[in-house]
Amino acid sequence: MIAKNHTNSKLTLVLDAGLDENNKNIIKNKTFSNVKASVSNENLYELGTAISDLQSYPLTKLVKKEEYELVNEIE
Repeated sequence: MIAKNHTNSKLTLVLDAGLDENNKNIIKNKTFSNVKASVSNENLYELGTAISDLQSYPLTKLVKKEEYELVNEIE
């Protein structure tokens, strides 16, 4: 049986930095690692939006990334 062990979570703020000379969107990412697994999605969202208020560019979205280690559990 294969089991998964949560190893890490990250929160990424995706910010709109305007347009480049070719009129394409410039996207900036700011990632915060080592997010505790016990933090609820609601609290993480509130934290992300609060941090985004301190940024130079407007927030376009918040992304939560979770990493797992897959291990083979021998029965």
